Amino acid sequence: MPELPEVEIAARNLRRWTMGRRIERIEPDPKARYVFRPATPTAFARGLEGARFGPIRRIGKHLLVSMKKDGAPVGLLAHLGMTGKWLRREGDAAPSRFSRARFHLDDGAVLHFDDMRLFGRLRVVPGARFEEVREIAELGPDPLEQGIDLDRLAEALGRSRLAVKVRIMDQALLPGVGNIVASESLFLAKIDPRRQARSLTPAEVRKLADGILATVKETIAREDSPEISYVEEPGSENPFLVYAREGERCPRCRRAEIVRVVQAQRSTYYCPRCQR
Repeated sequence: MPELPEVEIAARNLRRWTMGRRIERIEPDPKARYVFRPATPTAFARGLEGARFGPIRRIGKHLLVSMKKDGAPVGLLAHLGMTGKWLRREGDAAPSRFSRARFHLDDGAVLHFDDMRLFGRLRVVPGARFEEVREIAELGPDPLEQGIDLDRLAEALGRSRLAVKVRIMDQALLPGVGNIVASESLFLAKIDPRRQARSLTPAEVRKLADGILATVKETIAREDSPEISYVEEPGSENPFLVYAREGERCPRCRRAEIVRVVQAQRSTYYCPRCQR
């Protein structure tokens, strides 16, 4: 499932693939209407055909692609959802069965937005006014781009009765932190994910912030490649310390087994000995 690290890799790949490139035409999958909401697939294609790529920014799990079309600014807001990917193929290569939009570029290459489960989203933003899009306006400071403000984090956690794992997944607090990053960072910080957020000490808040940034940076370094493989995909290796490792020995203490619990309808993994 794509979180901040995977979306950052997608942003880096798109920058390499699209710098100065022009979109000749777009082939949207007419059966994937949900991906292009609220526009129709045809209207989406019409809004970006002929546009030339400009700067690409990532905020949390969102990609903000600035373009120019007929001299006027236009933007593409992309969210990978649960299984979305950006792929680059040569023009004569057959698309995968999950290709939902094919962007034919002026260098002969084709960008595919690949999404098996159809939870991703592609949206045209007129004038590239991303700040006016509600889901962007509601995001907090990006942890990788802007760092983590310890005072802000401590204040937010200090007034919350929620479990700390649930609280740090709030995109208005820490955009890009999802289920995997949360579980891994709490393991690094030796904090029980079920504890109330307000019970953390200042030292634990600092350890948690360090754990989040370490998890994000290590995951980017490990997964950086033209094609990302998600841990949930068949045949993929699990590179994480505790995520999806229920019943396995803790990689730190080597004594307890990793436990899985459900929090806010999401799976949480932790070591009951290391994270008391």
